[in-house]
Amino acid sequence: MSTATTHAHGVPINITSGTRSVNPADFEPISALQEAWRFTPVAPLAVLEQPEFAAAGISAAVPASVSVSTGSPAGSFLPGDRLGATTRSRTAEATIVDIPHECVADSPLRVDIALAGGAPAFARVVVNAGAHSQSQLEVAVTGAGSGGVILELNLDSGAHLTLTQLTDLGDESVAVVYVPAFLQRDSVLRSHTLTVAGALVRVVPTVEYQGPGADAGLAGAFIVGPGHHIEHRTLADHTVPNCRSHVAYKGVLGGQEQQRARSVWIGDVLIHADATGTDTYELNRNLVLNEFARADSVPNLEIETGDIAGAGHASATGRLDDEQVFYLMSRGIDQTTATSLIVSGFFDDLLAQVPSEQMAARVRERLAEVLT
Repeated sequence: MSTATTHAHGVPINITSGTRSVNPADFEPISALQEAWRFTPVAPLAVLEQPEFAAAGISAAVPASVSVSTGSPAGSFLPGDRLGATTRSRTAEATIVDIPHECVADSPLRVDIALAGGAPAFARVVVNAGAHSQSQLEVAVTGAGSGGVILELNLDSGAHLTLTQLTDLGDESVAVVYVPAFLQRDSVLRSHTLTVAGALVRVVPTVEYQGPGADAGLAGAFIVGPGHHIEHRTLADHTVPNCRSHVAYKGVLGGQEQQRARSVWIGDVLIHADATGTDTYELNRNLVLNEFARADSVPNLEIETGDIAGAGHASATGRLDDEQVFYLMSRGIDQTTATSLIVSGFFDDLLAQVPSEQMAARVRERLAEVLT
């Protein structure tokens, strides 16, 4: 039986049709003519829909106060595109992380998802943060293979969850990563999305507000090297009053003549008529290192009420400033080091907020690889 539906408010989620379903057949075949895929090289995505597939390797390390199990939860996530539905339909079994109410985790929760070579691999992780709990979650998606991942976050009333999510894949990897978050009254999500490698990687962080007073901060840093296409599509879906969203993503791109680099950032904010008192802002900054790289940046605001606290967006893409490089070189610093200092400074404000030193270090390491 089809579970296709439209968004409760009739507004599409990152797609033009508005369909939401766990059945891939409820969506049209992927085409560059569709709004949701117009920036994406669609041909490589066919590997994710081939009949043969596998389960991704999942390992979890959590404090004793947190439980991990395997099961088939109904979950809150209804995919809004074909590959999301494909991933959901191929992950009937999920890894479930339950954080008890009022639990204050004394160490980070760690989940590792491995996409090995061979058939595409799929994984689903559901994290339930109990009321008034406080925890840090680290999720790494790694490997040389291709596949799809769903990381569902359910925050009960007053829960505080800090997520650091790293995607670091091989030069031939094609992957989609969905990070839907559902926020109840007065819950707080702080998300740090780090994407550093992969032939074609599409990351979709979304927030749906299910209770007033919820607060989401979505930060991201991405590095696009030669031959890579990295795409982020964020959504803050404001349906209830007095909620906040703040989105800030930065990217560095460096390609080569025969291996160009491409990034796409789409930032969607929907403020529905009932979402009075909303406070939202989104920002995207891209630093292009050479003429063999391209960054597309599209912030979108749709506002159905005039009774809001604030709403805005900013987007900019620019080349490395030759005058800044020259200034540092005039002080005795070689060109490579000067470039590295400037680019590192571009990222510092975001990386300084990343709770996982290990994951932040991987971003800096990957940055050094692209600069050399």
